[in-house]
Amino acid sequence: MSDAVIVALISAVTTIITALMQRRRIEKNAAKQSILQMIGEDQLAVLYGGIPTNYQNVLHEYDIYHKNGGNSYVSEKVECYKHWYARLEKELLDKNAHVC
Repeated sequence: MSDAVIVALISAVTTIITALMQRRRIEKNAAKQSILQMIGEDQLAVLYGGIPTNYQNVLHEYDIYHKNGGNSYVSEKVECYKHWYARLEKELLDKNAHVC
């Protein structure tokens, strides 16, 4: 192969890899923002007497976030949210069990 072909192939591969990495970063950041917003919305809803509605969406976005290399701070937030949600769900079930 000629030097020109090798340089062109290296350039094309580099461009593809860079585009894929940028796409992963964009998806990870979008999921992060979405997760944090939905957790905040649910916490506000409960604070004002409502019910959380974003649990499944948070888990879905977290899968996207994690698949694209995300971890640490958001993972801690999601774990905390899952425990909060489970406690809230248990409280609601216990409260409704006493209603006849």
